[in-house]
Amino acid sequence: MAPVPPGIRLLASFDRNQWYRALTFILTFLLYTSFHLSRKPISIIKSELHKNCSSVSEMSTAASSSSQQASLPSLHNDMDCSWKPFDKSNYKQLMGAMDYSFLCAYAVGMFLSGIIGERLPIRLYLTVGMLASGLFTCLFGLGYVYNIHSLGFYVSIQVANGLVQTTGWPSVVTCIGNWFGKGRRGLIMGLWISHTSVGNILGSLIAGYWVSSNWGLSFIVPGIIIATMGVVCFFFLIEHPNDLKSMYAQNSPPGKSQLGVNGHSEVYLQHKNNKSQSYDIEHLLPRDRVCVPVQPVVVVKSESEPSAISFTGALQIPGVIDFSLCLLFAKLVSYTFLFWLPLYITKAAHLDAKEAGDLSTLFDVGGIVGGILAGVISDKLEKRATTCAVMLLLAAPTLYGFSMISEFGLGPTIGMLLVCGGLVNGPYALITTAVSADLGTHKSLKGNARALSTVTAIIDGTGSVGAALGPLLAGLLSSGGWDQVFYMLMTADFLALLFLLRLVKKELDSTKSRPISIVQLERRHGARSRNLSQRLTPCRGWTMGSASSSYRVIHLDVDGRIQKVVFSRFCSPYDIKDLFCTVVGVPRSPYRVLPMTGGQFADKEELFQNVLTQVAEQFSRAFKINELKTEVTNRLAMLEKRVELEGMKVVEIEKCRNDIKKLRKEMASRHNSNFLEDNKKLTPRRDVPSYPKYMLSQQTIDALKKPYFDVWLWEANEMLSCLEHMYHDLGFVKDFTINPITLKRWLLCIHDNYRNNAFHNFRHCFCVTQMMYSMICLCSLQEKFTQVDILILMTAAVCHDLDHPGFNNTYQVNARTELAVRYNDISPLENHHCAVAFQIFAQSDCNIFSNFDSEAFKQIRQGTITLILATDMARHGEILDSFKQKVDNFDYSDEEHVTCLKMVLIKCCDISNEVRPMEVAEPWVDCLLEEYFMQSDREKAEGLPVAPFMDREKVTKPTAQIGFIKFVLLPMFETVMKLFPQIEEAMVQPLRESRDRYEELKQIDDAMNEVQKKKSENLTMGGKKK
Repeated sequence: MAPVPPGIRLLASFDRNQWYRALTFILTFLLYTSFHLSRKPISIIKSELHKNCSSVSEMSTAASSSSQQASLPSLHNDMDCSWKPFDKSNYKQLMGAMDYSFLCAYAVGMFLSGIIGERLPIRLYLTVGMLASGLFTCLFGLGYVYNIHSLGFYVSIQVANGLVQTTGWPSVVTCIGNWFGKGRRGLIMGLWISHTSVGNILGSLIAGYWVSSNWGLSFIVPGIIIATMGVVCFFFLIEHPNDLKSMYAQNSPPGKSQLGVNGHSEVYLQHKNNKSQSYDIEHLLPRDRVCVPVQPVVVVKSESEPSAISFTGALQIPGVIDFSLCLLFAKLVSYTFLFWLPLYITKAAHLDAKEAGDLSTLFDVGGIVGGILAGVISDKLEKRATTCAVMLLLAAPTLYGFSMISEFGLGPTIGMLLVCGGLVNGPYALITTAVSADLGTHKSLKGNARALSTVTAIIDGTGSVGAALGPLLAGLLSSGGWDQVFYMLMTADFLALLFLLRLVKKELDSTKSRPISIVQLERRHGARSRNLSQRLTPCRGWTMGSASSSYRVIHLDVDGRIQKVVFSRFCSPYDIKDLFCTVVGVPRSPYRVLPMTGGQFADKEELFQNVLTQVAEQFSRAFKINELKTEVTNRLAMLEKRVELEGMKVVEIEKCRNDIKKLRKEMASRHNSNFLEDNKKLTPRRDVPSYPKYMLSQQTIDALKKPYFDVWLWEANEMLSCLEHMYHDLGFVKDFTINPITLKRWLLCIHDNYRNNAFHNFRHCFCVTQMMYSMICLCSLQEKFTQVDILILMTAAVCHDLDHPGFNNTYQVNARTELAVRYNDISPLENHHCAVAFQIFAQSDCNIFSNFDSEAFKQIRQGTITLILATDMARHGEILDSFKQKVDNFDYSDEEHVTCLKMVLIKCCDISNEVRPMEVAEPWVDCLLEEYFMQSDREKAEGLPVAPFMDREKVTKPTAQIGFIKFVLLPMFETVMKLFPQIEEAMVQPLRESRDRYEELKQIDDAMNEVQKKKSENLTMGGKKK
């Protein structure tokens, strides 16, 4: 027996689904090739509609001098310069209007076409559109045959053709999206969209063949081709893989094998890429053999199926508006080349119409390569917007070079056409295919598959607006010279790049983590449901494949028919869901699998429960239910934590509460287990001291008492130990009999209640408290204040920014947050810090004041609240003015004087970073500006007023610090210096040096800005002289 030829062996290796997928790919490729093939002739025949009359005059003169025959008028008619009405000087405007009529109708129709196509059979919708398009294309060519010179005739045909051609793009993209998943989408779509360039090339060649002899055939032949492809579409296009199942189910005798042998029907499902991915389920089913008793299961369909997405719903998908506006300008550039490139080559390179048409096809060849490269690169980098942005950035200088084509030879012109075609058409191709498909299946749609056509239509429809504007503007601007056209194209290119910048930033900033996908075999869409005839029954003694196999096998009994389901080890959850629906022969989305109930199983309750238990165990192992539980619990914890955050608006908090209730209710309905109760303590506190007791060196102990102490060298546990040392060193533990373990627990709880903000965090708490400790030591405050006053100073410093949300009081008031509402817009943050502090003290194991009597505790509470409220910068002027009035005649026996001094001291410590050395102080400025910028960005997003000193576009580090030091820090510290002269060298002098340093930096910045400004002016003047 002769061996099987390798080619046949290769063909036999593909299964039926792969052959149908290849057929769909090729057929949709050819269908849309014919669309572009029918659009190209209009750009080819423009040079024939308006010829260069100089050559005609020369030929007429030669003919008249050599012959005086009566045939002279015939010669003139045959060589008439132009086709009326394009024989006038405004021919460019007329041609632009003709292009504009087609593209404007196409743009308007595209927005409606996707919505209509989502609700009609794609095959019939596309067939009618192609037949109508063929008719109108032929009618344009018949204008030559019947010698029609009416502009209205040609414009009306262009409008009608533009409307019917909108049926093409949403239909073929939806069809190709149904057959091909997300694996290597950029590459597949990049190859597939080359039909655009292939159609342009074929259209150029076909139209160019007849353009000089009979330009009517340049339209009639493409019209016949697209109409023929419409007939092919009607007979062969398969909209969805599910459409095949009903055909094979009807043609198959009962019990006869469809794909397998021995009466078994096999359904194979393989992952598109054997590489393991984080969101795929590896080792889907266990390797060991599992036997499950027979248990009937019914497939239930909800009454309400997912409805097609609305126009406004599609606009709300993240990225749709950005990419649509980008495509508007990208398509403006591409279609200007499509309609005007042959004419430009004719005029600039002095070639005839056929040569210019042939040469213009190189632009489309470059477009093919550019589309494929854009797809491959975006797949590899997983950054669609960034890929488009880079290509758009490179396209601008290429367009400028292309504008000087008349100065090039043939070789450089060819190269420029290829490069320019790739950079111009690459982003356009990527957005209209892979990006549209990504957005049409965006996670925000929650599995609704009926959105792809609408999203595609919105993106391409917006792009078509640019496609309509481009040729029109080109027609208007070309009368003033082709340079103006290219300046317009470069401007459009930069605008397309501008609309992508937000998405590019988001891609570059985002982490590459993928969410865990969860298989959902249930979709609830309504209360009512009906039973279908399909009954899904696991066969007695069914197995799941051998340990060494890369597949897992399940045999299922569907209405007496044995189905053999073969899983790949790398099946995605969505593929598994589709597979179960494929087995029972039902559409995907609205179905769920439920156990049957009825009296016939009443006496088999134990068996039934056994089946459910085993199935639950296997699916738990397959789909990682434990990980799901942990993830859901964490999500609930995050939501509940958001409710607790005081910086949120009342409306937001109510929405979060509703989300939590809804999620808990859903989880309770799906699972009888109450695993959510396993982690009720969402924000657990460390009840036992866990940080080690550090032995501080004498050098560290001495440094703690100095204002220059470097707070950046210490970890959290070390800072806690330093704070503990301060309380021991100042005698609080001994004098007030504070339990050392309680002190530890309190400090740990304080640490846990500071958020991880850029500035207002636990390190800032430590920084302020250490500065207070150094001032107590430096100014010998223990000799002037009572020990209770010193305790209040230190405790207020520790607690002064507890649970700070990172947004200041101005934001709280303007945004009307819950904090602002609760505290009536009066120091909402400071009131909140006090409330959190005494909530901690309310816990018996964290109450360091437990040994105080009620009167003493009341004094400490009142004193602490007074000092924390004093840290509100809105009260700065009031407090400082009051202290200035008392400082010259200060009386330590006067309680009012002492209280005022304590308020000024905590204010000094709270904003004392610039007192420290430059290498310690400057990082704090960066942290503070980062927090300011985050707030101003949020205020801009919410439409709230933005303070100039927080706006990243207005403030610089020197300008921010100079005013703060001169008008806030120095006046306050110099006033305190009158009472404590010893702080001049340690604190006031460093402030003055810091002010001088920032002023020098500002002078340097101003000088550099001035130099840069002069350079820009010189460049501008130089450009004008040239």
